[in-house]
Amino acid sequence: MSSINYNIKEKKSFLREKWEIFFLKIVEKRILDFESQKEKILFIKGKDDLNKVINNGTENKNYRFVVISTPLNNFDNLVDFFNRINTIFNEDTHIIVNYYSSLWRFLFFITSKLGITNYFENECYFSKNLFDTFLQSTNYRVSNYIDEPLIPINIFFLTKFLYLFSNIFTFLKFFSVTKMCILRKKTVRENSKLKKSSIIIPCKNEEKNIENIILEIKKLSFPKELVFIDDKSDDNTLKIIQEQKKNNPNIEIKIIKGFGKGKYKAVKLGLQNASGYYSMIFDADITVDVCDLELFYEAISNNRADIINGSRLIYKPYAGAMRRLNYFGNIFFAKLVSFIISSSVTDTLCGTKCFKTQDFKIFDEFEEKNKINDLWGDFNILFSASLFGLNIIDLPIRYKKREEGVTKMNRRFYFFRNMLITCAKAFYRFKLKSI
Repeated sequence: MSSINYNIKEKKSFLREKWEIFFLKIVEKRILDFESQKEKILFIKGKDDLNKVINNGTENKNYRFVVISTPLNNFDNLVDFFNRINTIFNEDTHIIVNYYSSLWRFLFFITSKLGITNYFENECYFSKNLFDTFLQSTNYRVSNYIDEPLIPINIFFLTKFLYLFSNIFTFLKFFSVTKMCILRKKTVRENSKLKKSSIIIPCKNEEKNIENIILEIKKLSFPKELVFIDDKSDDNTLKIIQEQKKNNPNIEIKIIKGFGKGKYKAVKLGLQNASGYYSMIFDADITVDVCDLELFYEAISNNRADIINGSRLIYKPYAGAMRRLNYFGNIFFAKLVSFIISSSVTDTLCGTKCFKTQDFKIFDEFEEKNKINDLWGDFNILFSASLFGLNIIDLPIRYKKREEGVTKMNRRFYFFRNMLITCAKAFYRFKLKSI
C-alpha cells in the first residue's frame, strides 16, 4: 500500500510555536504525572509524526492517549482526518487536541498583518458548537474540555496569574484564545460488550445481607466474578460468605480478608485481586438494587464514559434512606467537587461506581502523590480520573433505606473533616498547580 502524505499547514509563526510548546507542557503536567501510564501516551508534534502514524497504523492500536500539538485549525480536511485515525486507534484511545477560538478570529487577522501570526486563506476557527458539527460526521465526540489558559503563550507571571484567576472565576474561560479537549469514540467493537466485570463488595458486619446479595447477583446477565472483602467483621459475615461460595459453585466468588482500616482500603484490596476487564464497587448494605448493576455494565461496555458514577440525588431518595444532614452534605460536596474538576457531578459519595480495572493504578498514584487519605475513596476516584482526563458521567439510581445492619457513616463530623481535607488537597492540585 502506498504511503499517505497528510496535508496540514506547517508554516509556523512565532505565536504558534510558543503555543504548541505551552500546550504540551500543560498536557504533560496532567497525564505524565501518572508514572504507570507514560508508555501508553503518544505525542504527535507535527506533520512528519502525523504521516508516520497514518502510514503505520497497525503499530498504534494500544495507546491510552494520543496528543496532537498541531491546532485543528491547520488541517485541510478535519472530518477525513478523524475518519482515518478512527481505523488506527481502538476505543480505549483518547485523542487530546486543541484549536483557536472563533471569538478571536479578527485578532488573528490583525496580528497576521503585523507579521506576528500566519493567516491562511479559508482557515477555519471553531466555537464549541461548530467543532461539534464537525464531529457529528465522525466516530468521535468531546469527552471533556481541559482548563485552558486565557492567553496562549507563557508570559512569566502574567499567564499563571490569569490562569489561576480564571480557575476561580470560571466564566472567564469563555474568553480563552485557545481550547483544549479530549475526544473519545462513540461506538465500540462488539466483543467489548462481552468482557467480564469484577463486582467489588467491601463488607463489615453485613451477615444478614450476604445471602440476598448473591441471590440477586445470580439474575445478572453479564459475565462476572464476585470479590468480597471482609473488613474484620465482628459477626458471621466471613463465615456466611464462605458458605455461600461452597453452595454456589457455578458463581465465581473470591474472598479477601481486609485489614479493618475502612472501606477504601478494602476496595483497593479487592481491585488488586480482580480479574475482570471492568470493576464495579457495590456496597453490601443493598441500599442500591443489585439489578441496577446491569445499567452500569451497559454504560461502561458501550463506551458511554470511563467512570460510571452512581447518583442517588437525581431521583428523590426513599423515605428514611438518607438523614437530612447527610442529604445536604452530599449536595454540598457535589457542588464543591464539580467546581474543583470543572465538570458536573451530582453525587460524589454514592458507593456504586464502575470503571476499567486497569485504572485503579491511576487512583493509587494520585492518592500517593497528593498525600490523599480519603477514607471512603469516592473523592479520590473522581479526582484522579478527572486529572488524568477520563470521562465521568452520572447514572441515576434509586436509593433505598437500609433493611439490615447498621450504617458505617456514624462519625459524621469526623468524616466531614476528612472529606474537606481531601477536597482542599485536590483544589491545590487542580486550581493552583496545573501549569
